Order: sequence, then C-alpha cells, then structure tokens
Amino acid sequence: MKKYLLVFITALSFNGIYSQVLYTESFDNHSVGNLGTDVTGKIPGQWGWYTSSFYTQANSFFTIVNEIGRGKVLDLTTGFTDGEMLQAWKTNLHTFMANRAAGNDVIMFEYDFYTGPLLPGNGGGYASIRLYSIGDPNSTINQPEQLINLNFDKKRGFSDVDPNQNPHFNTWVKFVFYFDYPNKKVYIHLPFFNIVTSHDFLKHITSTNLIQDYPLSNIVLDVIVSKGANDPQIYSRNRYDNIKITALNAVPPNIVTLSNNEQLSTKFNLYPNPANNIVNITNSEKMVVQRVTIYDISGKQLNTQSFNNEAEIQLNVENLASGTYMLHLQSNKGLAVKKLVKK
Repeated sequence: MKKYLLVFITALSFNGIYSQVLYTESFDNHSVGNLGTDVTGKIPGQWGWYTSSFYTQANSFFTIVNEIGRGKVLDLTTGFTDGEMLQAWKTNLHTFMANRAAGNDVIMFEYDFYTGPLLPGNGGGYASIRLYSIGDPNSTINQPEQLINLNFDKKRGFSDVDPNQNPHFNTWVKFVFYFDYPNKKVYIHLPFFNIVTSHDFLKHITSTNLIQDYPLSNIVLDVIVSKGANDPQIYSRNRYDNIKITALNAVPPNIVTLSNNEQLSTKFNLYPNPANNIVNITNSEKMVVQRVTIYDISGKQLNTQSFNNEAEIQLNVENLASGTYMLHLQSNKGLAVKKLVKK
C-alpha cells in the first residue's frame, strides 16, 4: 500500500547520483469524500490542503476517490458554470528541505496526472501545476517566487510534443521536474514520451544560497474551463496521485543528455515537410551530419543512410509509406531528432 509521508527515510545511490526522498503523498491515507470544507481557501482541509472555487463554490469539486489499480487519488472536477476556476494548494513544504544531506542541491518533484476528457464544443480550458518558494502564492503583495508553471491544454492535450500528434486524453502520465539550484536550470521530463526540455531557473536572483532562500514550498493545482456561446454545459475532470519530492546531488546524466538532444533538434530544419521523395536537412550552425536513422512511430528502426560529414544533406524517403516518422540525425554536436511526415 502507498504511504502518505516519508521524511528522510533513506539515501540511495545509482550511477553516481545520490537520491534522498524527503516527502511523498499518494492520498491512500486520506478519507474518501470532500478534500475540504471551506472553498474560500481560508481553512485547510484534509492533510493541510486548501481549496477554492471562483463561482459555484462547491466542496464536491475537490474529492478523494478510489480508482481501480491505484487506490485513492485526488479528483478536481468542475463544470456547469462558464469560466469556473478551481484551485487546490498546499504550503510549507520547505520544512522538509532541512532534512536533505549536504550537497543534495538538486530537487526532483514528480507527480502523476490524469488528463481527463477532451473539452467538447468551442470552449477551452486547462489544468496547471504551479510551484512556488516560501510565501503565500495567492497574495497580491510580495508573492513568492514562482519556480515553474506547467499547463495541460484541455483541447489540444499533448499534440505539440507527441510525434503522432495524439492529445492523449483520459490517460495517466507522469511529470518530473529537476530544479538544479547550483546551475540555475530546471529540467522538465515527460517519461511518457521520453522527452526532456530545460529552461533558465531563478536567473534574476542574486542570492548565493538559492536552495535555502528559495526552496520549493507551495504546490498549486488550477483547473479553468470556459464554453462557447452555443455549447452545452461542460465539465473538466482531472486527477492527481503520487506526489514526491527527492533531493539529489546532481541531475541524472540521461536527463541532461535528453535535454541537450532536444535543444539540438531545434537547430535543424526539414523541407519540404510533408515530403514526397526527397527531404532537405539543413542547419544554420554548419553542424555536419554523419548518418540519419529512420524510425516509425512505434519505435521500429526502418533504415539508416550515411553521409560524408555534410552540413546540408538530401534524404531519400521515396520508399517510405505515407505516415509519420522520426529521423535521428547523428551530427558532430550530438543526436537530434526530427519529425517527418511522408505524403
């Protein structure tokens, strides 16, 4: 059975990375039913969670429910009122940071998210997670530092990152964030797609001890929906599970490598795309390509074409069937992955 809270229970070593679990919450020790009794966000509910709904103000929007194969999960479901906004948040998580070992200055935050159904009609909406440092995330004065804000679009889903442009609704996915305090970078990992992106983190802060002055302290879950003028009533279902905070002494090498590959991929251009017979592959930084390996969307390797360290190449795709493919470009700067559509 899942447990609710673990504080400094162990330190694990794998591939030179020391992992120290500081906090977990899987909702199994929570009571089935409403998460809280106060939807104005003044009084905390179960296990310190605050809840707020903008219009309808129903406690039933925030519930602990049983899910087959998972146990208990947190459910945020809204609808009925156009423009409804739900918010659930938890504070003071920075108190667990004091238990981390010296040198464990990379904080890994992970959680499971159920994407819920596609919003019908012409409306829109999203579910987001925001993480903040110490302070009141809902204050309009001296708001704490926002560490990350990640949105899931309830109309487009994951179509921007999935090579098959599948939005993946009604699916459980995992998100993992690595806050690299020493290097002021945050890595966002989607294991579902084996994709990592990285961004600057607290670059404008001059503190010499970022992890102490701006530790992860607040989790904020938001759900917002709106409907089109002629749409029927709509709802948005979102579920959360397995929240976990871990201290590491470094970002795992495979995460850094995936991030570098993702950054490198943006520097290559494919045209025409969609293509019939020949695809031109260029880049503005004169990187040379040694070979291109073609994979279908299931991950099956189809063929490899070698090149003589050329910065601009022409790839023959005449024999490919119509569909979507992933091109692995091996260059002198590393591996880049690009999506190709064959007519």
